[in-house]
Amino acid sequence: MPEEPTPGRLGTEARRVKFPDGSHGVILVRAGLPQDEADQIAARTWAELQEPGVPES
Repeated sequence: MPEEPTPGRLGTEARRVKFPDGSHGVILVRAGLPQDEADQIAARTWAELQEPGVPES
């Protein structure tokens, strides 16, 4: 994956982010969004997707 954000459609770009469990992924964010904000969005999304009572791997 390129180090620089990749331009996407309709003002978005793909960003490589690190989730709280240490895994990495790619999310689409608004073009020009700072990396720390992209990481915060990824962390919130990751937390929302965790099922209650299921231990993290």
